[in-house]
Amino acid sequence: MDSDTIYILIVDDVPQNLLVLEKYLHSPDITIIKAASGNQALGHVLEYDFALILMDVQMPEMDGLEATRQIRKKKSGIRNGKIPVIAMTAHALAGDREKCLRAGMNDYLSKPISPATLAETLKKWLPGKTGESREKQAESAPQEGILPTIFNRNDMLERLLFDHDLAQTVMGGFLDDIPKQVDIMVACLVKGDLAAVQRQAHSIKGASANVGGEALRDIAFKAEKAAGTGDLQTVWEYMPDLKNNFSLLKEAMEKMN
Repeated sequence: MDSDTIYILIVDDVPQNLLVLEKYLHSPDITIIKAASGNQALGHVLEYDFALILMDVQMPEMDGLEATRQIRKKKSGIRNGKIPVIAMTAHALAGDREKCLRAGMNDYLSKPISPATLAETLKKWLPGKTGESREKQAESAPQEGILPTIFNRNDMLERLLFDHDLAQTVMGGFLDDIPKQVDIMVACLVKGDLAAVQRQAHSIKGASANVGGEALRDIAFKAEKAAGTGDLQTVWEYMPDLKNNFSLLKEAMEKMN
C-alpha cells in the first residue's frame, strides 16, 4: 500500500449510502474501500491499514456493533485494533450512542449524514485531513426550491453537494430498491417475524431520509417503533400509507428528471 495514501473503510448494506459517502470523502490522498456487511469489513481490515472506519450499525450477517467488537479483540489478528470506528445509524433513540461506545466505537453520526457533519468528524479523527473543501462546497452551493413533506429536494441535493448526476443515480437505486424492501416487509409481517419487520422498517426509514423523502421516512419510523413494541397490527395499518407515500415520492422524483 502507498504510505502517503489514507485508507478509509465505509461499511453500509445500502449501495446508495456508500455512493454518497464516497462522494463526500473524495480526495486525491484518500482511498475508499467499501463493504456491505460486518463480515466483509473484517476481511478488509485484515488486508488494509485503515486510518478510519465509518461503520453502519444495523446490517445483515454481522452488524456494526459485533464487527467493532471483533476488531477490538486482542487476538483478532488485526494489525491496528485501535482504528477509529465511527458509528452511523438512523436510530435517534436515547442510549444508542452509549451502546455504540460500549461496543468499542469511538464516535457516533446520525443518518442522514451531512457533508458538514462528516467534515467535522474528519477534523476530529484525521488531524490535518479536515475535509474543509467539502464543507465549503456544501456551504457555497446554490439554494434551490423545496417540495416539502413528500420530497425535500433541496435537502437531498445539499447532502449530495448539488451533484445532479449523483442525485439521479441515488434516486434510481432508491426507486428500484424500496418496492423490494416493502415486499420483504410484508412477507415478514405475514410470518409474524417482529425483528425482521423492525429491520425492514428501519432500512426504509434510513433510505428515505437520505433522499429527502420526509413523509415516507416518518411513516417507516412509526412502523419501526410499533414493531419494536410487538404491535404487528399497527404495522399492518401503516402499510397502505407507506405504499402511498412511496408512490407520491416516486412521482415527485420523476418530475425532477
